[in-house]
Amino acid sequence: MKNFNDLTTYNKYLNLSTPLHPLMDSRVCKQAIPNFPKTSKEIQVDLFKISLKKNFTGDINYGNNKYHTENGLMLFSEPGQVVSWDSLTFWDGYAFVFHPDLIKKNPVYNKIKQYKYFSYEINDALFMTEKEEETITWLFTKIHYELLENKNNANIDVILSLLNVILTYAELFYERQFKERSLDTISVTSKIKTLLQEHYRDLSKPVQNIPTVSQIAEKLHLSSNYLTDLVRSETGKSTISIIHDFVAEQAEILLLQTDLNISDVAFRLGFGNVPYFSRFFKKVKGVSPTEVRNQRKG
Repeated sequence: MKNFNDLTTYNKYLNLSTPLHPLMDSRVCKQAIPNFPKTSKEIQVDLFKISLKKNFTGDINYGNNKYHTENGLMLFSEPGQVVSWDSLTFWDGYAFVFHPDLIKKNPVYNKIKQYKYFSYEINDALFMTEKEEETITWLFTKIHYELLENKNNANIDVILSLLNVILTYAELFYERQFKERSLDTISVTSKIKTLLQEHYRDLSKPVQNIPTVSQIAEKLHLSSNYLTDLVRSETGKSTISIIHDFVAEQAEILLLQTDLNISDVAFRLGFGNVPYFSRFFKKVKGVSPTEVRNQRKG
């Protein structure tokens, strides 16, 4: 797999001209896309990238996920992202790519670390309203022309200020998107519980493991971070707490309704050892498995 950790070699791979600045580059997509290789095997890009995409056609893969849309959207990727594409044709908008060194001495660096959407997958894209798209387009345009007109002498403080505004708006727009998704007929929390019920549908024999956030996210075709942010927006809880509450409830039912000893209950639910199960149960329920079992005897 090819790895790109500087803008010059990355642009060369994309058949683009030299970056406008050694640490950052901005491109108008409708001008850049015709130069792109039509297909690409997986490459690893150790750069930050923020894209505003409009009139998007073709398929693009991030990791194991494929995405296709004709809607306007924003995408964020952090260093280390693996990307490939197949039959890529056209999109409009802007792409702003920058090296981590650009922001390491600026407060925006700490902001980016806080924003989970840089580790979202392609299918967790930010879909904007028309008004939101106008706002973001204006900000991208300002960054682009500052770089285009001044290149190496571009005012970095101005660009990072504009970047900070884009990131702040993106956080707000994602919150709006989370709220809209939470109004779906079937909430994401209900979908999680359905998957958990399926996992534990037959407790006459041990299950192999306790479901993880990443396993649940994969089945819902979301990234783990996006799922957790969506669940928190919907319930105020984390995804892992939803899972743990469900598992602890199943444990309590087995302790109260069956003659299984505590170790059998633990193994039926996917725990590797009894001490861990006991600590887990006490943390979630506030009482020990033994205390619950004694309630049954009483």
